[in-house]
Amino acid sequence: MKYELYSWNTPNGQKIRIALEEMGVEYAFHPVNIGAGEQKTSSFRRISPDGKIPALVVNSDMPISLFESGAILLYLAEQFPTLHGRDEAERALVSSWTFWQVGQLGPLAGQLGRFSGETPQNSAAVLHFRELLTRCLEVLETRLLASEYLAGDHFTVADIASYPWIASPQSYLQRYNVDWRGDYTAIVKWADKIAERPAVKRAFSV
Repeated sequence: MKYELYSWNTPNGQKIRIALEEMGVEYAFHPVNIGAGEQKTSSFRRISPDGKIPALVVNSDMPISLFESGAILLYLAEQFPTLHGRDEAERALVSSWTFWQVGQLGPLAGQLGRFSGETPQNSAAVLHFRELLTRCLEVLETRLLASEYLAGDHFTVADIASYPWIASPQSYLQRYNVDWRGDYTAIVKWADKIAERPAVKRAFSV
C-alpha cells in the first residue's frame, strides 16, 4: 500500500482521511488510540517525533514520512493538484488559509476545549478563549461571504483543514455548545455543502 495513515478520530485526524478519500486512492488506516497513549510509543515516534497524530507514510522508491496535519495536506495537494489552487494566486490562498487553521482556529478551539473540560473550571480562561474563537469564526464568516470556498470557487485542502474543526461531531464547537449554526450563515452554507461530498461521507464513516 503506497499510503499509510496513522491517525485517530479527531478533527486533525479527520482532515487527512478526507484528503485521501478526495484523491480516490487506496490507503491503509492504522488507528492510534490517543486515549490509551499509543501516540507516545517509540514505534509511533519514529514516524511522528512529537508523538502526535496524524502521520502519513508514503511508500515509494524513497519512502517519505510526514507529520503535522498542515504539512501533510499541502504535500497531498502537490501530489493531486485538484486539491490545490489552480494558479499562483490561488495556491497562495490555499497555503495561507491552511496555515491560518493550524495556527489560529485549531489551537484556539483546542484551548477552549481544554479549559472548558477542567474541574474546577477556570471561567476567565474559558471566556478568553471563547472570545478568541469567536474572532476566528468572524474571520471565516467574512471570507465565506465573499468566496464560495476559502481559496476561491473550488474545494481545496484549505477547506479540508478547517471543516472538521467547525463541523465534526468531535470538534470542541459541538462539545461545548458554540452556536456557529445560529450566528454564521455563510459558514453554515459552506459546511453543509462540504458535508454532502461523497469523499467526506466516506471519511467520516471510517
